[in-house]
Amino acid sequence: MNPAQVRAWAQEHLESQITAIEPVGGGRTDTISAVHLRHGERVILRCVSIERWGEIGRQHVVCEALGCRLMENSDLPVPRLIASDPDGSQSGAYANLTSWLPGRVRLDPLSLSAIDELAKIAVIIHGTPVDDDHRPRPYVFWVPDDLHVPSWTSRPLLWQRAIQLFDRDPPPTKQGLVHCDFHPGNILWEGDRITGVIDWAETSWGPADLDVMHSRANFAILHDLDSAVAFSDAYRWHGGVLDDDQEAELFWSVSDILGFLPDPAVIMAALIHARPDLTGEVVRKRLERLLMITLGETGG
Repeated sequence: MNPAQVRAWAQEHLESQITAIEPVGGGRTDTISAVHLRHGERVILRCVSIERWGEIGRQHVVCEALGCRLMENSDLPVPRLIASDPDGSQSGAYANLTSWLPGRVRLDPLSLSAIDELAKIAVIIHGTPVDDDHRPRPYVFWVPDDLHVPSWTSRPLLWQRAIQLFDRDPPPTKQGLVHCDFHPGNILWEGDRITGVIDWAETSWGPADLDVMHSRANFAILHDLDSAVAFSDAYRWHGGVLDDDQEAELFWSVSDILGFLPDPAVIMAALIHARPDLTGEVVRKRLERLLMITLGETGG
């Protein structure tokens, strides 16, 4: 990947001169940068190395571009797509250029009113109409291919039960537009007001349960189970529809929890770095506690 070529591509799509491009992290591929312009404006660049990330990187750029396009007529604060190079033919990398949104990511506990706002956002996303010609790719599970009981657990039978549940065919839950990485870490805030819904790199077609269960898991790991329950309750209160079959609910919850394997401490390393209280041990224990509650087990 040639940084000069990427910069030249971005400059072609901007009216103001680029003065600096600074990595800001973000996303599982850590490929997000802030592009600073002459008069103080900023835009966001996602630039993914073709050589390093291959098809995964291409999918992230394609999905993000589509997610931004699908949401551009909504009332949600979603980045506007400025330019996209999904095959790398122009910039030498898989790249998107999107508008900058104000606010900051919050990793502190959210008030009930903030959780309520987050739930309303999820309901709006899932209710967005999408015609067949613009339907995103089908969802994919984040569960590792070599799924096995984690080495760090003291309750191997608990995880073995979860793996057996996941081995079943997915339930026929109604599907629609999903962010597929919806959680507090992908939201920008000013106080309790949401100013941005970001990181659309996993935009997919799947059950709303995927987003809700992923948010629940993140709340449980970052904060506590009460916040997780408050989010799902608020989601239903605002008209969100989840599969009301208990076995289906169990499947979607377990599938998300297993997506944090083999080690949630590795997957959430950036959050652990930002929150010193979130040690690897704490993160593992909270995930396991969530699985215990999900499967109706106690003790430990």
